[in-house]
Order: sequence, then structure tokens, then C-alpha cells
Amino acid sequence: MKTIIRGALLALLVVGGAAHAQDDEFDVGALIDRVVAAYGGEALTEMRNYEVVEAYIGPNLGQSWAPELADLNKNNLRLVHDIENGRAYFESYFKARGGIFPNLIIVNGEEAWTVNLQIGRYGEANSADPYTFGGGTMRTTDTLLARQLHAAREEAEYLGPASWLNRPHETVKIPFPLSPDLTLYIDAETHLVTRMTRDNPQLGALDYVFDDHVAVDGLMAATRVYFSVAGDPNLIGTGRTVRFNRSLDDGLFRLPANTEPEGERIDTSEMVVNRLASNVYHIGQNGGYSIFVDTGAEVVGCGGYPGLQDRLEKFHEATGNRKRLAYQVVTHHHNDHLGGIDEALSLGATLVTVDDTVEVIRDTSQLEPESGRFLTVNDRMTLGAGRDRVEIYDVSTIHSRSNLLFYVPATRTVFMADHFGSPYATGVPAANRNTVSMAEALGALELNYNRIVTAHNARVYTARDFVRSVESFRDFDCPDDRPLCSR
Repeated sequence: MKTIIRGALLALLVVGGAAHAQDDEFDVGALIDRVVAAYGGEALTEMRNYEVVEAYIGPNLGQSWAPELADLNKNNLRLVHDIENGRAYFESYFKARGGIFPNLIIVNGEEAWTVNLQIGRYGEANSADPYTFGGGTMRTTDTLLARQLHAAREEAEYLGPASWLNRPHETVKIPFPLSPDLTLYIDAETHLVTRMTRDNPQLGALDYVFDDHVAVDGLMAATRVYFSVAGDPNLIGTGRTVRFNRSLDDGLFRLPANTEPEGERIDTSEMVVNRLASNVYHIGQNGGYSIFVDTGAEVVGCGGYPGLQDRLEKFHEATGNRKRLAYQVVTHHHNDHLGGIDEALSLGATLVTVDDTVEVIRDTSQLEPESGRFLTVNDRMTLGAGRDRVEIYDVSTIHSRSNLLFYVPATRTVFMADHFGSPYATGVPAANRNTVSMAEALGALELNYNRIVTAHNARVYTARDFVRSVESFRDFDCPDDRPLCSR
């Protein structure tokens, strides 16, 4: 247990002498005991299970249709964690302009499945650890933060007094699994957690506010939660239900009826190198991929996820040449596709993009790129010449007002981001509204393509894969037996 010196005052120098303050020790262990008592005592420390059902609305920051306007999305979720028996259930529905995106993960002991409710298939989940998929919901539940404070009491660090909403608070930093440390704001009178902050290396300061605490099943819990990123609202709770230590339905932790095993997934844990031609490669790992083309004099790339330099190095190893990355095509303004742009700038590349995305890059880049580092596309552009050329097309879809398509005529290959893809080695990828919208835009270009590679998937698709995906599209309708979906 750490005992931290509270409010040690610097000696105040005055004429003729100095006043010396005395150290005042603060007992963080006693504070934790008061928090535990406020939240329910043994009902908290001996918690057997819990359920959190939440509905949120909020701006999808960095993912809007147009850079100047943030879209509002809905996210409904349910997390049930059977601590006592090692089981968990996480169901969520993200509702955006691209449609409804369902997600279901079930853990039953050492078995863990991810279920695609849209196509009725299931596969093995990447992890059976509830913190990997439920950690975000746990951090938005103050009761669970109080439980973590108790569990981490030996590592808890007292940070000092603070004022929050004009009330005195005590602040304590604690570790949290798979997350940077959390700072809890504890009301000095009620000993309830009213705020939590943590830092995200990419996004900055994350701020959680807990309000309207009520007694539930012998514990205390906030019924309203607000979440901000770098000071901007991100998730606003519109309806929250929490339950603790109740009887659980065993059927919840079994695979849903009428589901079938999924196909083979492509192993992307190591770098995947797809040779499309002697001078054209599609390279990446996990969820980030780029295409590189040697046009003869230089290299042109597209796909701006973090790790760009590693992917380029793999291209150099595969081709045996060390030509520099002269141009990096930025597909669109969404922040996840800008994570590797500073890497491109540090390599000396010129960024090929549209006017709107230039401003977004300037706002997000750590390198403050000069004007000469941009080449803007107006409808279409060609880089290189002859058979080794690359053609860039700007199309608008429901996903983004501007999307740059990267086309290599010599290999009849199109590279695109976000509209199409699947983790499976075979089969028809499930389409959504984004896919259909891209099919309309791509069809208008009348390109002679027979292959598609993407920014998120390792698989090389045929044109037929894309056509069949669009033809099989059905908007996801909320099933009658899943009321959470239609909230």
C-alpha cells in the first residue's frame, strides 16, 4: 500500500524569516474502504456477475461523411459478465449511415466465439478475456471502477484533492487491464466515483462523467454516463440499465440457434505480402494494408494506416530495389486512414489527396507539412506513364464525400478503403450500404478491372467476388428476438 504525502506546502519566504509547513499524510487505503462501503461493501467485493445495457448517441469523430460536419450515430450494447463461472456475453449494434453493424461475442469457460448475426455464422474469437471486448463498457460503469479500485488497492496512487462540479474530490490513479492507468475522481462526501480520466496515445485525453447514482441490487451505480475525447463529446448515454448478482440464463452463453461454422480465416498475425506483378505488391498485417507500385522512376503507394514504413520496407525486400516512396495517395479524410501519413512525410513523399483532406491532414499531422507536399486530385489523375502508370479517381459514396480509388491498368487492379472486404479466405463477402454505394460509383467509371485489394483485408478479391457481394446484399433487419437492436 502506498501512503502519499498530501498537500506538502513549500516554505513561504518572508522578510526576517520563513514559515515551515508540516507534512500531512493521507491514508489512501482508508479512502478505498470508504468507496467500497459507499458502493455496497461485500456486495461489491464479492460480486458474482453483472449486466450493463446501454444506448448511446454521439458524433462519430473523424469518420464523418464530410470533414466539416460530424455525423451522429447510435450504439446499443449489452455486456453480461458471469465472473463466478468464467462466462461472458457481449452484444452490440452500431447504427450509422452505412447501415446496422451487429456484433456478438460469447465466452463459455475456455471456449469463445464471435457470431456474425447478419450471415448466421460463427467462429473462434481472438480472446476469451472479457477485458478485450468489454473493457470499454467496464470503464463506463462506475460500480466496476470501484471494484477495480478495491482489487488494485496495493498499486493505487493518491494524486491529491481536486474540485469537480464545485464539490471537493479526492483523485486516485489505478491500473486497469489492457488500458493506460485510470484517474478516479471520488466525491469527498459521498465517496462515489463521479469522473474518470485516462490518456490515449493517439486520441489524447479521455474523460468519463458519471451522474444520477441510484441503488441497484444492493450496490450503487450511475444511471447516466457521458464520454468525451480531447474535450469533445463522443458518447452521450440515453438509457442505461445495470443489474448485479442476479440469476443468469445458461442459454445466453450458448451459440444461437440456426448458426453455422464460418470458413477459414486468413492468418494476418505476420506481414502478408501479395505479389500482383513484379512491380505491384499489396502488403500489410492485421487490419492495415497498402499497395505499392514501382512506376520505373519511383514508387507510388496508397493505404495510410500506421505501420506504413514497415510495409514499405517489406516491399523493398520483396522487389530488391530501394526506390523512394515518391507519392502516397490518401484515400479519404477518416482519421484511422491518416495514422501513417506522418510516416510518409518523414520519408519525403508527396501526399496525393483532395482539397478537403489537405486541411484535415494539417490539423492532425505532427510534422506541419508545407504546401509543396500536397498534390490535389480533381476528379482524376495519372502518376507515371505507359504500362507502369497509376490512375487515381475521386468518387463520392455514402461512406465519404471523397474517396480516392487507386487503379493499376497493367494488372487490372483496384485498391479501395472501407467499402468492401472479409476476413475469410473464400466465400462471398457480406455487403453493406457502403458496398452498394461504391459499386454504383465504380460502375460509372467503366474501368477494366478484374482484381480488388483493400486497406483492411489481406485477401485478393476478384471482380466477380465484388459483383456477387453486391448482388447478395440485404439490409440488416433487427431480429424479433433481439430487442436491443431496435432500441
